[in-house]
Amino acid sequence: MSKSTTVIVNLWCGLSALLILMVDFITPLGIASGVPYIIVILISLKSPYKRFTIAAAMLCTVLVWIGYVGSPPGDVDTYQIYINRFLSILAIWVTTILTLSQRDSINQLHQERLRNLQSRIETEIQQEKLKMLKATMRTVHDIIGNFLNNLHFFKLEIDRNSTLSAESIKKLDQLTQETTQRLDKLASVDEIREKKMAGDMVGIDYELTPKGEETTGTQNKLV
Repeated sequence: MSKSTTVIVNLWCGLSALLILMVDFITPLGIASGVPYIIVILISLKSPYKRFTIAAAMLCTVLVWIGYVGSPPGDVDTYQIYINRFLSILAIWVTTILTLSQRDSINQLHQERLRNLQSRIETEIQQEKLKMLKATMRTVHDIIGNFLNNLHFFKLEIDRNSTLSAESIKKLDQLTQETTQRLDKLASVDEIREKKMAGDMVGIDYELTPKGEETTGTQNKLV
């Protein structure tokens, strides 16, 4: 709550209490003219501080008795005057207690909703991270799996000839470089895009195509 808002609330409470007191001074005794102080209590609820509302209730209680002293006499018995003043004070404090209790309940409910929302968001983030981690591991597995499958052909040549030909060595170097480049691309992606893999699995499209061209899979950005 800003300082200017606090000043406005204080000003309205003070002016309202003063106006009600002035009306009480011109109202004969016997009329429950202290009940309008409830308006001051309701205005004080604009302040987030509970002690401010309690202080306003205490001030209104004092003003009820000041109004009793300054009000002109009425045509009712003294005990009725005291009963009316007591009822006014009772109304002030019942309103104070009930409204503060209600506001506390609303604040607690609001905080609980915020905690639930935060927990749900954190859960969704964790699920999304886990999803991306699994997709990344599937992609790594696919890259390494292709590399190992290609190595099998070189193994067959070694088993058959006990060595690799110059052309095979060149192909092996090229295969190693391509595999390294793919892993480097996967490690340096700054935009996550999913792509369908064998077995209807989801992996990471690390071969990003330029904007405006169609890509395989749907785009998902990490939070």
